[in-house]
This record gives sequence, C-alpha cells and structure tokens, in this order.
Amino acid sequence: MASAHWCLPITHLAQLSPPAAAEWRTNLQTREAVGLLRSLVKRLAADGVTDNDAFRNWVREDANQGVFARSLDYRQDTGMPLARSLIHANFHPTLPLLGLNYTNTAHVTLHHHHNGWTAPMRLCRGIVFDRLTGRLVALPFPKFFNDGENDETRDLPDEPFVATVKEDGHLGIIFEYEGDLHLTTRGYFSSPTSKLGNEMLQPYKARWLKRMPKGLTVLCEVIHPNTKVHTDYAGAAKFVLIGAFSRRTYQDLDYDQLADLGQRLEIPVTQRWEGNSIADLTALMADLSIINKEGFVVRFASGRRVKFKFTRYVGEMIRGKLSYTYAMRRVMDGTAETRMSDLPPEVLAEFHRYRDKVLQVGAVSGPKKTRWQFLYELVPAEERTDSYRQVCRSFVAHLEQRAS
Repeated sequence: MASAHWCLPITHLAQLSPPAAAEWRTNLQTREAVGLLRSLVKRLAADGVTDNDAFRNWVREDANQGVFARSLDYRQDTGMPLARSLIHANFHPTLPLLGLNYTNTAHVTLHHHHNGWTAPMRLCRGIVFDRLTGRLVALPFPKFFNDGENDETRDLPDEPFVATVKEDGHLGIIFEYEGDLHLTTRGYFSSPTSKLGNEMLQPYKARWLKRMPKGLTVLCEVIHPNTKVHTDYAGAAKFVLIGAFSRRTYQDLDYDQLADLGQRLEIPVTQRWEGNSIADLTALMADLSIINKEGFVVRFASGRRVKFKFTRYVGEMIRGKLSYTYAMRRVMDGTAETRMSDLPPEVLAEFHRYRDKVLQVGAVSGPKKTRWQFLYELVPAEERTDSYRQVCRSFVAHLEQRAS
C-alpha cells in the first residue's frame, strides 16, 4: 500500500500530475510537522514530564514558551492566543504513550487567524507518540474544515475527488503498539468512547493483527447508542472504516485502497457518493427533505479534505447550542445572517427569538450596569457564570460602539 512517489526528489516533481505533486508536498509537509512534534515529545521526556499535571506546569514556565511555539510552528500575531493554550497532552494510564490534541481555545479562536492552523497544529487531533523514544505510533486525520468555513474551503481545487458519507458517531483511532491493538479518541485514552471502542475492538484483535499492514493507523467511526450525536442509527453497534494513514510513508489511503482494507478487516467502509460535481453536492446539501444524515467528506486527489453537511443537520447542531450567549456572539461577529439564512424555518425562528430578546437591551435606559443586569436576568441564576457575564458586557459595549 505504500505510495510510489511520496519520497521523490524535488527535481522529479515536474514529472507528476498537479494533484500528485500536491499530494507529494502534503506528505512532505506532514513528515516535517511530525518531526517538529517529535522534538516536543523528546523534550518533555528529557524534562521528566510524565503526566497531565506536569505538562500543565511545564507549558506555564517562561523558559519553555519558545520551545513549545517552535514545535507547533506557531507565530503569535496580535490578538492570537498563547501557544500554551492551544494543545492538550494526554498520557496513557499504563503505557508510555502520549496523545496530543488541540484545545477548545484553538477550535474557537484560530478560525479568525489564517496562519494559526499550522501543519503541526492540525496533526494534534489525536496523534500518538511513544513518549520515551519519540516514535510516531498513530497518525490520524489532520484538522480539516467545513465548506465555506475559511479561505481554504471557499477556494476549492479543480481536480478529481471522491465524496464519502460522513458518519455521525465518534472517531476511533486504532493502532498497533507492542503487539497489541489499541483504540483512542483524539488522544484521550480513558474517555468513555475510548473504553467502549476498546471493548468493541476485542473480537477483531486476533484477525486484524494478522491482516493489518504494519505501521497503519486505521480510522473508524464508532457507531453505538452511547456515541449518538444527531443521527439515529437505530441501536446499531459497529465500526465503519473511514480512513487510514501509514505512519511510515505518511500516505493517506485513497478510496479503492480503503475498500480493499475493509474487505481484509471484514468491516463496512463508508459509502461513496455517485455524483459528479461539487456544484451538485452543494445543491444536495440544501435539500431540506433529507433528514437523519450528517453529510459527506470530499477528498480531493491532492489529499485535501472538506466537510459538506446537510442543511437539516446543521440546523440540529445549531438548535442544540442555541442560547442567549450564542445569539450575542453571532451579532457581535456579524455572522448571524450568513450562518442562519439557509437553515430550516423552525430553527431560524428559534434563533430570531433569542436574538430579538438580547437586542432589547438597546432600549434599556440607565447606566451600563442596568443593561448588563437586563441580560444577566435572561438566564437562571445558576447560569450567570463569569463567562456569561463577560459575554453580556462585551455585547453591550459592541452595541454602544455600533451606535456611536
């Protein structure tokens, strides 16, 4: 399954098709990014960092800030968060394994900074190392984005692609270590889904250890009633193969290779869309008659992935997080119309109720504290956290600035 051209010298790039050349560059970039993260893992080992508390203390030390930022290839510009707030390290409870995963701070803030999602940062989505040697153990999907979410997904390449069903469970990252198979979820070895996934993995272990190519990270959606997000799988409990990476060559298996791997492992492979164009796929996503489905993942020939989600599903996602906080944030960042315009009418109406209510603060007379209090009292006392109060104050300041 090894790629035939991933290690070609640069002088031979001209012999490759544009998508193949782009794939070559992606593999090279991944190799370099893994090298930077490996240097971080080795530094942590040298400094005796062996658990989560020690890691949190380590990243707070001024002497380590530069090391940490360089390992992430992170250059902090004005308004960008500190590097130490972007990555969470997770240590296996019994094995010398270290998983790296981006934090919620990274997820929320880096979308606004085009150079924030560096190649090493993107790999911190469940990548696993042997923390004693720095050896790469598991290579999952790098971070990728929704259609239209940023410049990268608004300017899509004109090249062949394959679209596959985006399953709506939890990602299981499966890898071999010291003669045994393990499953983790984005680097969290002891999460409920990790425990559940490892239980589901037991019947497959003997067969998979014989049939899995060496050095392969197998990426499966863990479908189970306990992993339900929005799509109802009617009580199913299964693995669905959605991807695989070689930690030796950094190759991202294409769909035909994935189908072959699924046969060898005797598990279903995510279904392939039979359509022909991105325009047709985009139109399909807007069909409000399609329910109980999340969407598709497009993998271009160059290796770039983009998520396409059904409008109904996006509506369910937003409905699940609708709140006064959400409404205030959407008004402040100016994305209310773009995010909501195509949603199902009932979700849009619900959002408008939240938005209209918080906008009533503009008619409240008196000092700022009076307007803040109006917003505070929209939620029960137990929900008036420091975070909620800060959003309220920022919202009032935003309206005042907009009115001036």
